[in-house]
Amino acid sequence: MLDGDTEVVTVLDVQGGSVRVLLPDTGEEDLPLSSLPWEVLAGDRVGVRVCEGDAEVVLLPHLGGMQA
Repeated sequence: MLDGDTEVVTVLDVQGGSVRVLLPDTGEEDLPLSSLPWEVLAGDRVGVRVCEGDAEVVLLPHLGGMQA
């Protein structure tokens, strides 16, 4: 899925039904938890691609391998 149209966001915090993410160009933003993969945790990276109004999201692997 990762191609030139995909942005990688970093999850900063998960609280209740809201997730605070760091966007690559515009800073921090709050998103509904339902818009990201259900297993997302603080520190995760998520690939996001928007095509014709639909968002495709995927939880990316940790840079150092699996999280302990």
